[in-house]
Amino acid sequence: MDKIQKMAPEVYEILQKEEKRQQEVLDLIPSENYASKAVLEAASTVFTNKYAEGYPGQRYYPGCQYIDKLETLCQKKAKQVFNLKDDWEVNVQPLSGGPANFTVYFGLLQPQDKILSMQLSHGGHLSHGHKVNISSKIYQIVH
Repeated sequence: MDKIQKMAPEVYEILQKEEKRQQEVLDLIPSENYASKAVLEAASTVFTNKYAEGYPGQRYYPGCQYIDKLETLCQKKAKQVFNLKDDWEVNVQPLSGGPANFTVYFGLLQPQDKILSMQLSHGGHLSHGHKVNISSKIYQIVH
C-alpha cells in the first residue's frame, strides 16, 4: 500500500475508508466474502497480470506453466481439506454467482422448467430470474 499512498493518495484514501467500513459494518450478502490478509496479499501478486483461461495443461494462452502449478496445488489442498479421493475432479477457479448458478441450472434443468426463487430485493441473485438476466428468458421463474 506504500506505493499506492505515494503515487495515488486519493485512491489510497478511498481504499482506507473501504477497509474501515468493512471492519465496522456486517454485510449479509451471500456472494460477498471477507478475505483474510493472506488472501488479499495473494490476490495482489504477479498472477493478477496473467490471463489463464482453461485448465492446467490445457490453457488457451502461453506462459501459464506457473499458474498451472499453483492451480494444481490448490486442487490437491482442496481434496485434502474435504477428504476427497485423488481421482475426483476439483475446480478451484473463482466464479461469480451467475456462472455458478447456471452450472447448476444446466446440470439439473431443461429450458422452460419452473424455478422457485427469491426476488433480488429479498436476497436473491440476478440469475434467480431477474428480468434483466437471461435466466428469466430460459426458465419459468416464480418468486
